[in-house]
Amino acid sequence: MKYKNFKPLVHHFTHSFVGGCNYLDDKFIFEDLFELAGKRKGRKVVVQWLPYTEQQDPELSDRVKRSIGFYLDWLPKMASSLGVDIEKLTDYRTEVYVTLLRSICVKAIAHDDRGNEYSYIIRN
Repeated sequence: MKYKNFKPLVHHFTHSFVGGCNYLDDKFIFEDLFELAGKRKGRKVVVQWLPYTEQQDPELSDRVKRSIGFYLDWLPKMASSLGVDIEKLTDYRTEVYVTLLRSICVKAIAHDDRGNEYSYIIRN
């Protein structure tokens, strides 16, 4: 297993989740996430991928929650295709928030079992 492949896993998985291909019920998922982040005025919208929890952010729309379910099914498959063991990630989350300059920021943050952090700003 190559720990270095956690970098593309975390980056590409998050980019896919908030990108233009994640379209469900006639709307892009990022639209719901960005709208909620805007309402929160700096407080983060967090999607917790690992460790798995059924208690996601209660303000997430049902559409976003369904999309999270689809992506949680895909995460182990993507990890396997990159030759990494998903069990070696101790935590992984996506944060969406509005910066002080009023721009939307999407950040992917994960840690492996060796204590290494993988943190990336996702840009469209």
